[in-house]
Amino acid sequence: MAIEMKPRCIKMILPDGHTVDFLPDVLGEIIKWLQTEVNMPEAGGFLVGYKDYRSGNISIDGLSHPYLLDVRSRCHFKIKDPKHKFFLFNAKARKSFYMGVWHTHPQTIPIPSSIDWRDWQETLMVDKTACKYVFFLIAGTESARVWVGDLTSKQIKEIVECEKEGDLYKEVK
Repeated sequence: MAIEMKPRCIKMILPDGHTVDFLPDVLGEIIKWLQTEVNMPEAGGFLVGYKDYRSGNISIDGLSHPYLLDVRSRCHFKIKDPKHKFFLFNAKARKSFYMGVWHTHPQTIPIPSSIDWRDWQETLMVDKTACKYVFFLIAGTESARVWVGDLTSKQIKEIVECEKEGDLYKEVK
């Protein structure tokens, strides 16, 4: 269920049958923050994007990254720097809206911690996004995994990359 960390567009299937595209610049920026050395702290930030109301599909087209006032250690990241809110304000001006959060783990294939699950459940109770889901991306040293929280049912499910034929994604039915 993990996706390889390369700066490319990743198309994933949502629980409602629509898709979400993580654009290449998003994964490219996350790659810069991977915990590939033993002394590197966790990194993270907000994910932004938009919903195409004709197709119902979603695009994640940007993210914030760690800033000076964020809390970072080898196995912990907490958004604290006000620059993240400034990032969201600027993204909104470009018609790109808060869609969720991302962070790194010092694992090849990331596994959410109990702290992650607790934080995600809290996020489902208080956050609002530009669609019916909130996205949770964890990037390991070689691959990433993505979960979506349904803001109505409050259920969290891992999502997977759409099926491919060669280098092209198959049509989602």
